[in-house]
Amino acid sequence: MLAQRLVVGPILVLTFVGLLLLDLKLGTGAPILAALASVLVARAAWEYCQLVNVRTIRTDWRFLAIFGVATLLANWIPHWTSAGTHAPQFGWPLLVFSLSLVGLFCKAMYQFETPGATIETLGAEVLGLAYVAIFTSATAQLRWVWDGELLYLPLASVVVISKCGDIAAYFTGRAIGGAKLCPRLSPGKTIAGGIGAVVGGTLGGWAWLHWGTLKLTDFQPGPLSALMLYGVVMSLSGMAGDLAESLIKRDVSKKDAPALFPGFGGLLDVLDSVIFCGPIALLLWTLLPLVRRVE
Repeated sequence: MLAQRLVVGPILVLTFVGLLLLDLKLGTGAPILAALASVLVARAAWEYCQLVNVRTIRTDWRFLAIFGVATLLANWIPHWTSAGTHAPQFGWPLLVFSLSLVGLFCKAMYQFETPGATIETLGAEVLGLAYVAIFTSATAQLRWVWDGELLYLPLASVVVISKCGDIAAYFTGRAIGGAKLCPRLSPGKTIAGGIGAVVGGTLGGWAWLHWGTLKLTDFQPGPLSALMLYGVVMSLSGMAGDLAESLIKRDVSKKDAPALFPGFGGLLDVLDSVIFCGPIALLLWTLLPLVRRVE
């Protein structure tokens, strides 16, 4: 397992970085990010449905994928069309999400036969649509923080912090062991691993924001206190995101999402902490002085 991660991990990271660098050359419309995120949402929708289709739940991944991708791509409407100047007050993604809920209700009404399963299935589909599409939408919105002037610095910070935290938690937990962090949801996680995740994620985030801001943008890094606070909050959020997927898996008595990458499990197992951090990161980039303009 570890050997596979050490081989596959760098390949995935280099591929991801290469696509983002190419996307930067195409402007703030970010077409490659749109295509990549759409594929991820569609695959994640399929994995989610494979996970939760137990008991009386019978979700249809095709509807979830179509509505999820539509909700995601609504984030690009202001960047691709003139319709962005006439956006609804609550934004295009929320409008498309609302229309998707209408679609899910219509599907449920059409398929209804006898009482006993419709609400469970509809509830699972609404949760899946929000989990996959809304979280990913918030994460994608990081591309346009400060009107896109920060390039991929904010989005990359989420990936760097969550994955540095994952790596630190893995090795710290194996080396120290000890009391379990949340045994009912994730028996393998320890308190020592959780502390390692916060330390590793915070240091990784600080290093990325300090170096990346200076090398990749025309801005200066913000105060050390702001960078460290961001790293701590995002590290904790990444752990919560991992446990959130564990909650879904444990409730349906599944160990992992359907495997996609060798040594990594399913796509949801890779993205869980990243997309869970997305809305929190978007809030913090709005509130904290993580960068400042050069005087």
